[in-house]
Amino acid sequence: MQTEAEAFLQRIRAYPDEDAPRLIYADWLEEQGAPGPPDWSRKRALLIRVQIALAKLSEEPDADEAQVSAKERVEREAARQKLLGDLTVLQADLISAYGTDWTTPFRGLATGHRFRRGFVEEVNVVALQWIRHAAELFVAGPIRHVHLLDLGGNLQLAFQVPYLNRLVALTVFGQHVSRPLARAVAESPHLTGLRRLYLGRNRFEDKSADHIATSSILGNLEELDLSDNEIGETGARSLATSSHLGHVRYLELSNNRLGPTGAEAIAGSERLSSLHKLGLAGNEIGVARLHTISRAHDLLRVPVLDLSNNSLGPGGLQVILTKTTPLNEPGAVRVADLNLSQNELGNEGARVLAGCPLLAHLKVLRLSNCGIGDDGARALAESPHLNNLTTLDLGFNPISNAGLWPFLRTAQMRSLRRLVTPVIGVSHALRRHLQMRNISPR
Repeated sequence: MQTEAEAFLQRIRAYPDEDAPRLIYADWLEEQGAPGPPDWSRKRALLIRVQIALAKLSEEPDADEAQVSAKERVEREAARQKLLGDLTVLQADLISAYGTDWTTPFRGLATGHRFRRGFVEEVNVVALQWIRHAAELFVAGPIRHVHLLDLGGNLQLAFQVPYLNRLVALTVFGQHVSRPLARAVAESPHLTGLRRLYLGRNRFEDKSADHIATSSILGNLEELDLSDNEIGETGARSLATSSHLGHVRYLELSNNRLGPTGAEAIAGSERLSSLHKLGLAGNEIGVARLHTISRAHDLLRVPVLDLSNNSLGPGGLQVILTKTTPLNEPGAVRVADLNLSQNELGNEGARVLAGCPLLAHLKVLRLSNCGIGDDGARALAESPHLNNLTTLDLGFNPISNAGLWPFLRTAQMRSLRRLVTPVIGVSHALRRHLQMRNISPR
């Protein structure tokens, strides 16, 4: 006979994306209690409420965010960060104290349990266990994300398990299976509901990328991670011309072999119409060929762009920032968060950035370990085009007090709230002055 507690849990499993069944269960735990230690039910109810609050804090900003004053936005963000910190600590304390008990149903089935919204939603599962015991896994909890391990000779069978249709996210990392894995994913009829797919470090090459790009089964994906593979320009073009990846908002392609032409194809794709965040770190974009392509500026169409560790110098940066379409062309420049860390930009590269009017809407600029000295830092501080920056990362650069004092005196960077400074060479007095000006130095 089904217990009252099991009835609540069954409803949570049936509607895993809804908060209401979880909150109702939390109320019941506090009022009635479940078998176990005296405070078990109360603490479990608390975890449910804490993690639902954390999930909401991670969602989009308030609807009226654009209408409030800059001061009120700063105050709201400070309050949000404090609440986020308090809840994160409380969550960690609860899981540390009770996590072993709360994960008992998964014993022998899965490891690496991750709690979300009060329940284990993400686990690591060995492929053979997945094939044999998937049904038991979904009785144990409302699982939404599985990390498949040790595929070996079980690759084909693992992707024929019908319980895949209950997942919104799937990770297969570092299996080095190459094209057979790409084909198995692309052809599995049970992955139509998948929204996030992580396939890093699997020796995928161009044909593997083509399998993913041409799969109609993956048409609901919102995040796709193909990092640490061997995808080149041809594979990049397959992804860029895909008629099935139009819902992808975040595409991670770091540490592949796209080169400047492949990167240009992805960023400028009309098919990837929802693309908001693009990871292109470590793709040899700054090679000499960058100077010969006609639409390097298409990289600026992506709102959140990572170009770190790409052998970019001042000349390559100039190509991206100056070979551009007219500013009034729709979608010509949308970048608001730009990561150029670990490129040899030097002071000249900093001056290129400081003098670029296309970056007027930039909010976040990361320039860690770029060989920028005091002259480059001064150029950035005095730039008439970077006055909307809220975060600037200058960590691991040879910058002293002389290069950072201008950030206190400048009238340009009125919005700057976080300045990441080098650990060495910056005095405590300067750090205090930055804090007094409401700039948080890290």
